[in-house]
Amino acid sequence: MNQSFGEPVDVAVIGFGPVGASLAALLGRRGRRVAVFDKSDQIYPLPRAFALDHEALRTFQEIGIAGALAPHMTPYRPTIYQGADGKPIQHFDMGPSPYPLAWAPSYTFNQPALEASLRRAVGEMPSVSVHLGHEVTSVQEEGGYAMLSARAPDGTPAQLRARYVVACDGGTSPMRKQLGLGLKSLEFDEPWIVVDMHVNEDMLDRLPATNIQYCDPARPCTYVVGPGTHRRWEFLLLPHEAGQREMPHDAIWTLLSPWLAPHEARIWRAATYRFHAVVLEQWRQGRVLLAGDAAHQMPPFLAQGMCQGLRDAVNLAWKLDWVLQGDAPDTLLDSYGTERGPQVEETTRTVKRLGQIICERDAERAAQRDRGLREQQGGQVRMQLRQSLLPGVRHGLIDGEHGAAGTPFPQAVGRLGPQGAAQMMDDLLPRGFLLFLRDAPSHEQFDRLAAHLRALHAKAVCLCDADDVEGLVGLAETDGVIARWFETQDCDAALVRPDHIVYGVAADLDGAQALLEHARIALAIASTATHALMLD
Repeated sequence: MNQSFGEPVDVAVIGFGPVGASLAALLGRRGRRVAVFDKSDQIYPLPRAFALDHEALRTFQEIGIAGALAPHMTPYRPTIYQGADGKPIQHFDMGPSPYPLAWAPSYTFNQPALEASLRRAVGEMPSVSVHLGHEVTSVQEEGGYAMLSARAPDGTPAQLRARYVVACDGGTSPMRKQLGLGLKSLEFDEPWIVVDMHVNEDMLDRLPATNIQYCDPARPCTYVVGPGTHRRWEFLLLPHEAGQREMPHDAIWTLLSPWLAPHEARIWRAATYRFHAVVLEQWRQGRVLLAGDAAHQMPPFLAQGMCQGLRDAVNLAWKLDWVLQGDAPDTLLDSYGTERGPQVEETTRTVKRLGQIICERDAERAAQRDRGLREQQGGQVRMQLRQSLLPGVRHGLIDGEHGAAGTPFPQAVGRLGPQGAAQMMDDLLPRGFLLFLRDAPSHEQFDRLAAHLRALHAKAVCLCDADDVEGLVGLAETDGVIARWFETQDCDAALVRPDHIVYGVAADLDGAQALLEHARIALAIASTATHALMLD
């Protein structure tokens, strides 16, 4: 006999890994009724993803777990690419503080600790239910809902209705296969072994203090510094090793022998992978959307795999909320794939390019690579910002005439009012569309903006005292990151989406009013299209 989960929910999330849990938390904080399913009944106890960027930390800040993560992460070290001769050919770092999003641009972290923090946060949300050990077997559209069929831990079938379903069910995604959705190959396929180690404390200072990409054609290798005693090595498998599902420990210690002996560390996890580069061709089918590894997979050379999945969750959360609230038509959800597909593909192509530098096996071509990279930098290897390699949103719901459109808006540290405590900006400001103004408008100017702000459920924020203008929020920043951003972008106003992405910028208040109108029209166009389809 089928078990029913009762009343329909707003969103069903399949998969309770970092992406699914983050999406459930973001929706739960908005009061949405969410049901989460995962076929496993526990957290995978070993490390997999290894790095977070500042956009990910901004997401965890919104969820409320950033403080709990602090003991389990450490700022990302500089990365040196060593050529075939053992000398540097590239250098990536994150620049000096104050950082543009308040968080350091990159961190390494402990994934089991992250997942435990996410699950605790989700467990405290009354509108979110979690069903562990439940495997979703199918999803069918029925009567304006998605009907999920699941199998409980005891084998009992169960069903649930949801307005929307988001499949975050991993790289092998049963839901993607059920829907028949294809992955576009970006033609990267290399076998590697990833080895996570706990190193004896008296050995840590003898290991490299920076992250190193050993671009050695004899055996390309990656070394990354993790939090505490955690260090990770990744080795390209040679042709005679590529078919191995597991590598014997004595062979692993042979690989590690330039750095460590068996009595100086212990193997925490060793796993062989084929590093793929694939992106979903269609991100939505009806009431089902895909996110995380179910939608894209990339090699780890820029440490963006999980970070891109978290961008999926942030992009989807506000759009699902707006649609469920009735503030936007269902077609707003089509912009999810329109935005994320090209952004993920561009990121993956950048990662592929780095991977081709690292994975070169021909000694002569490796020597040419090294000469070419050094010549491009004028003969002296120069530091490049890691975060500069990441593209913004270039399609979809943005006003793309300015280079800032589609990029993350800065997060200042500041205070509301002269007596307020200094905090990260996102903790002080309301969620939703925000119009940032460099200077405070007059009463008359603000009155002209007010109707446009209301139409978009937006608030206006200025970088000055706003007590004299009712409805205007005054943010006094203490680090100047937004003031510098305005100066760099040569603008006086910026409209920022609920996911902290810049919709567009304007040179003055008239331009700001036009931005608000453009954004409203962008949503209204979708509404008109939906109405036309209904008439047809």
